[in-house]
Amino acid sequence: MPVVNAEIASQLDKVADLLDIEGANPFRVRAYRKAARLIGELPRSVADMLAHGEDLDELPGIGRDLADKITIIARGEHLPMLDELEHDVSPGITALLALPGLGPKRVHLLHEKLGIDTIDKLKKASEAGKLRKVAGIGPGIEARVLRAIAEGAATSPRTKLATAEQIVAPLLHNLRQAKGLQQIEVAGSYRRRRETVGDLDIVVAADPSRPVMQRFIGYEDVAEVVEQGPTRGSVRLRNGLQVDLRVVPQQSFGAALCYFTGSKAHNIALRQIALDHGWKLNEYGLFRGSRWLAGRTEEDLYQRLGLTRVISQTPRRATLSRTATSHSRRNEPCWS
Repeated sequence: MPVVNAEIASQLDKVADLLDIEGANPFRVRAYRKAARLIGELPRSVADMLAHGEDLDELPGIGRDLADKITIIARGEHLPMLDELEHDVSPGITALLALPGLGPKRVHLLHEKLGIDTIDKLKKASEAGKLRKVAGIGPGIEARVLRAIAEGAATSPRTKLATAEQIVAPLLHNLRQAKGLQQIEVAGSYRRRRETVGDLDIVVAADPSRPVMQRFIGYEDVAEVVEQGPTRGSVRLRNGLQVDLRVVPQQSFGAALCYFTGSKAHNIALRQIALDHGWKLNEYGLFRGSRWLAGRTEEDLYQRLGLTRVISQTPRRATLSRTATSHSRRNEPCWS
């Protein structure tokens, strides 16, 4: 499968980051940053341009050397330069880039001034208040670093939303060909429109589930099948992104979409509202005992819980507010 533009841009950005950490010539670093931005914003697929015999060095700011490297990435091959940089720069140092507030320049600075080359050393230095003493860091960034480490940000590589969007389109197109598929939607942080996503959560209503699952694990971009079952599956794509699939009956689609979209705090709040009424809420629907009450659509579910879903001006974002009930006190964010 052709590599999408966002993946190419991501690898060019990674080259720029590693060069920056090594203290390479700023003009060289800037060239890779500009190339990454250009490729990421191109209206056409680089793979399509190459298929039509177009010369990439005719793009603004792209010389022959850069064009050759972009071609290698676009063909799904390993870029030797990136392999060399990853070999030269300690994996512990590159892991620091996953933390908010620590760009390559600050990572280089912390390594140079404090000898920090692992997450563990960074944590100890932060707890000792050493980061704030380094020019350009300060107590604010030190606090963010400690919070991010505590939340596991350094061990959970994330994918930019723009990259995820280009990966999602062909994946959904593939799944929509499956026999018996009725509805499909990407949930999780992708649907919440976060700047980055840890993985992709796809919710499907289908009957039967087997054709969808077989098409999912057989997708040409799958590098590894992590889990496979009748109604749930998990794969890792070539670029390392994990994709989880959940297949539910049509009647449960809204409840499952809500469950797999909402944050942990949001889902706990919804379950508590259900408990206040003597009901049970899960990914299959809202129940009173064994009697199904709602869950075919999100709107149906929220309405039954005494909530209204208000779409804001921001695309694909929403807020929930209680309707006129004894609980009506404030607006609550949906999926936050």
